[in-house]
Amino acid sequence: MKQVEAILSKRQFVVPRPAAGRGKNKVSLVRIHWRPAVIGVIASTMLLSACSGGNSVDRGSRSSDPVRGGTLVFSDVAAVASWQTQALGSYTSGNALNSVLDRLTHFDKKTKKLVSWIATDFTQNADATQFTFTIRDGVTFSDGTPLDAAAVKANFDLWGLGNKDRQILPSRYVPDYDRAEVAGKSVTVHLKQPNASLLFATSSIFLGLVAPKTLALSNIDQGRPENVVGSGPFVFQSQVPDQEIVLTRRSGYAWAPASDGNQGEAYLDKVVIKVIPEVGLRSGALLAKQVDVARGIQPFDEKPVRAAGYDVYAEPGVDLTANFAAFRIGNEFVADERVRKALLIGFDRATLVETVLSESFPRPYSLLNRADAGFVDLSDRLKPDVELAKRLLDEAGWAKGAGGLRYKDGKPLELTIPGAVQQPAVQPTWEYIEQQWRTDLGVKLNVRSGDPAFASAATTDKNVPLTPTRTWLYNGLASIFVGPRATTLLQDDPGLLALYERERRATDPAERVRVVQDLQRYLIDKAYVLPTSEESQVFAAHPKVRIDFLSATYPDFQSAWIDPAVR
Repeated sequence: MKQVEAILSKRQFVVPRPAAGRGKNKVSLVRIHWRPAVIGVIASTMLLSACSGGNSVDRGSRSSDPVRGGTLVFSDVAAVASWQTQALGSYTSGNALNSVLDRLTHFDKKTKKLVSWIATDFTQNADATQFTFTIRDGVTFSDGTPLDAAAVKANFDLWGLGNKDRQILPSRYVPDYDRAEVAGKSVTVHLKQPNASLLFATSSIFLGLVAPKTLALSNIDQGRPENVVGSGPFVFQSQVPDQEIVLTRRSGYAWAPASDGNQGEAYLDKVVIKVIPEVGLRSGALLAKQVDVARGIQPFDEKPVRAAGYDVYAEPGVDLTANFAAFRIGNEFVADERVRKALLIGFDRATLVETVLSESFPRPYSLLNRADAGFVDLSDRLKPDVELAKRLLDEAGWAKGAGGLRYKDGKPLELTIPGAVQQPAVQPTWEYIEQQWRTDLGVKLNVRSGDPAFASAATTDKNVPLTPTRTWLYNGLASIFVGPRATTLLQDDPGLLALYERERRATDPAERVRVVQDLQRYLIDKAYVLPTSEESQVFAAHPKVRIDFLSATYPDFQSAWIDPAVR
C-alpha cells in the first residue's frame, strides 16, 4: 500500500505531446495534484483490483425481466441547495428532482424528439408566441390534488412572472411571459415576444410541475424538500441536511413519458442519495459496496473501477453544450481577438483526451456535442498551431520577458479561471492547458479549483477573464451569450444579438438548425469560446443495478431495478 501511495503522491507525471504547428516534438510535464484522501482510496482500489483478479463482483446469470423492490444507493458530488424550481441549475438538483417532478413534455434521447408526458398534445403558432397544451386525464400530485389545466396555468404564472413579495424570480426559460388561459383540459400560454425554444424547455427539470400548495409558499419555503409536492414516481421521505436524502416510491403512479418502457409504478422501493464531495471517496464507497451507483467518476478512476468488475457509463449531455470556457470579451487581457485566437489554438485537444482524460470525454468538434441535431463540424478551427499562436500574441503586443512570460505595458499575460464542482474533468483539463500555455506560449494561467466562493463570484465578474462551463440549451444557444441574464461574455455583440433574434423566431426546424450552426461558427471564429471536450457525465455502478440515463444525463430511477442474480 505504501509503495502505491508513494507513486500516486508525486505531483506530476510526464505526458508525451506530439508536435504542434511547426514546432518540434516535445515532452511536457502536466501537473496533476492529488489529495491525501484520494491517494489512499485509489491505492486501495488498485490493490483490490490486483487481489481480485480484476473482478470483485459476481455477475452470475443476469436476469432479463425487471424485478420489483429494493433500495438503490446513489452518490452525488454535492447537496441540492434549494428545491425551488427557479433556483435549480445543477446536475445534482436534476438527479434528485427528476423523479419527483413531472413535466409537460419529455425529450427522447434516442429519437431526439419531444414526446408527450403530462401534456398529451402540444402545439405552437406560426410565430412562436402562443403554445397550447392538452393535459392528461387522471394525473394527481402526491397530496391528491389534480394536476389539471388550472394547475399548469398556476405554474406558468409563477415561472413567467415570479413573485417579488415572496422573493421568487421569473424563470429564464419562460421569458417575455404575458399570460396563460385555460379552456377545458387545455392551457394556452401567450408570450410578448417569440420564443421557439419554449416547447423544448417544458421537458426540463427547471419547468417541473409542483402542486398549488407548493406554489403558494415563499422562495425559502419552496426550497425545502419536505414542502415540494410533485406528481412524479417518487416522493421525498427524509433528509440529513448536506449528507443524504431519501425518496420513496409513489403508489399508483401511472403516467410516465410516452417513450418510457415502464408505464407503471417505479420498480425500486426507495432511492437514497448520499453526498460524497471527494471524488476518490465516491469510487471507494462504490468498491466497498456502500453505494450502488456513483456519479462524477474521475478519468483516472475509470480503469480500476472497470477492473474490479463494475460498469462505467459515460452519458453524453444531449441537452447541453460541449465543455468550454467563455472569454469575458471586455476584459483587458482578452479583449484583443488575436489573444483569444492564440489561446484557442494553443493546446492539443486530442492529446488532452489521450493523456489526461479518457474516451469518456471525446475531443470537441464544435461548441455543441455531436449528438445535437444542430451540430456542425468545426474541428478545423480547433487544430493546435503553436507557431501561429505565438505570432498572434506577438502581433497583439505581448512580448516575451522575464521568466519566459509575455508582457505588455509592464503587465504579464496572466489569467485566472475558476473550477467547477459539477464536472470532475474540469480540473485536470485546465491543469493540462495551464502547462501547455505556460511552456509553449508564455501565458500564465491560475486554476482556482476547490474555491466555490470564487467560482460563484466569477459568474458576473468581468475581472475574471474566462470561465469554464457547459450549459443547458433549453432557452436556445444564443441566450447563453447575449440577452437578459446571460453571464458568459458579459458584453453584448451586435452580430450575436442578430443571431439571438433569428433563433428566437426560428419555428421551422431546418431554419433552426441553420441558425444554430451559424451561431457555432460565429462564436468560434470570433474566439469568444474555447471548447475543451464534449460533455458527458461519468457514472459507475455495481452490475446488479439495471439503469438508464436521460438526455440531460439524469439517472432514470423510474425504470431502474436491482438484479437479485448479481452479487
